[in-house]
Amino acid sequence: MAATNFLGVGSGLPFDQWLADERKGITQKLNPYLQKQSSYNGQISAWGSISSALSTLKDNLGKLEDEGFNGVSVSDNKTFKATAGKGAIPNSYSIAVTQLAKAHQLAIENGTRDKPIGNSAAKVTITLKEGEKPLEVDLAKDETSLEQIAKKINAQKGDVVAEVMTVGEDKHKLVLTSKKTGDAGEMTIKVTGNTDLQVKLEKADVETESQNAEILLNGKSVTRSSNTISDLITGVTLELREVSESDSADPGGPVYKEESLTITEDTSKVKTLIEEFVKNYNSYLTTVAGATKYTPPDRDSNSDKLPQPDSSNGALFTDGSLRRLTSQLKATVTGSYPEVNEVLQSLGSLGITVTFDGKTGDDRTGTLGTLTIDNKKLDAALKDNVKEVEALFLGKGGKEGIKDRMEGIFNTYLGDKDSIDNKEGTIENTLESLRDQEKRVAKQITAMEKRIEEAMLRREKEYQRVDKAMSDMSSISNRLQQSLLELSKSM
Repeated sequence: MAATNFLGVGSGLPFDQWLADERKGITQKLNPYLQKQSSYNGQISAWGSISSALSTLKDNLGKLEDEGFNGVSVSDNKTFKATAGKGAIPNSYSIAVTQLAKAHQLAIENGTRDKPIGNSAAKVTITLKEGEKPLEVDLAKDETSLEQIAKKINAQKGDVVAEVMTVGEDKHKLVLTSKKTGDAGEMTIKVTGNTDLQVKLEKADVETESQNAEILLNGKSVTRSSNTISDLITGVTLELREVSESDSADPGGPVYKEESLTITEDTSKVKTLIEEFVKNYNSYLTTVAGATKYTPPDRDSNSDKLPQPDSSNGALFTDGSLRRLTSQLKATVTGSYPEVNEVLQSLGSLGITVTFDGKTGDDRTGTLGTLTIDNKKLDAALKDNVKEVEALFLGKGGKEGIKDRMEGIFNTYLGDKDSIDNKEGTIENTLESLRDQEKRVAKQITAMEKRIEEAMLRREKEYQRVDKAMSDMSSISNRLQQSLLELSKSM
């Protein structure tokens, strides 16, 4: 804080420099608190990075199960689009689209767009056959025109949309369209309070009849209210595009051309996901290496001061929880799983080996222990023994694979949000404790800074008093000397 007065002007003494020196000395009291705050923030950041790396590893294993070994591909067709998801089973079907679902539309005509219909307010209630709740619109006396009705209906953002069309000179049409297709979206309208509007809306013309979608699945008719069907074939969603071609000349009725829907196994993603697993595991180890880096203090220095910790040390180099976590992960990833199959019992049998500074065996050095892939060996395993590779990662017959064992680690450290008690993990509990400690230290720093400022303000005022006193004394001395000089001249 700069001095409020021009200290030292009266006395000529360097009060500003003395204040600066005193501030520099007294602020040293903050250092222990600032060091603690820096330490807590460093640990919070490091644990955040560890949590992120673990979550990425967990997500990757989830994809390996959902999209990798259980992955399927589907054939593309003209009249429908099929999308396969989790649970889809390799199989073949014949499908013909005989009818697309349509939305129910009602319309009323009027001579003007903006002139009210009738002379009173009204309440309009639109009910869908399978809607969650009716759409209700209250119309004031001046809000019964086609435009106002459409505006009020659309403002509800419900299951009905309204549009006013100009269909001729002095001829306009309000069209109400259900957002739900098929019979489920069939609308009925009720109007109270305005007879003229009631006659028009309750007797609205049918613009488009509601219509369900119909398909032939392996020759059998299936009906749904929507053109998107996800409850017919396990794990497969059908989006109907158009009606299949037919022979309308057949005397027995149209014969629709069937298209084949083929669902086949597709493990093309497996290798990519395994490569991502290795990359994510190595990334986790690199993150841990940074968080636990430790350089011993220089004890051979001739300095009289105690050896100080190296500034490049990781924020978690003394953390036992992180060491346990990393040891458990390494044991799981590099472990053996003879119970899942006899052919491939470890990652090493897939060509995925542990390397230390890029070396294996007796020639290795260092402690990181990252994974390296022998692509030829992995390709051969996926080609000849893909089921055994799947068993190694995902388990088989109730026997745990790599993913199963790692799930236990993830639940312990990341938490199990799917559990009944919504369990928090070790990392989140640790972070919560660190955040609380950082908040306490921050409050201590604020309080200490306030005390320092108060002390410096008191010191500044003391210097101001001394400076003024010395200035006054100097002034008195000068006046006395001047008086003595004048007295000597008069004698």
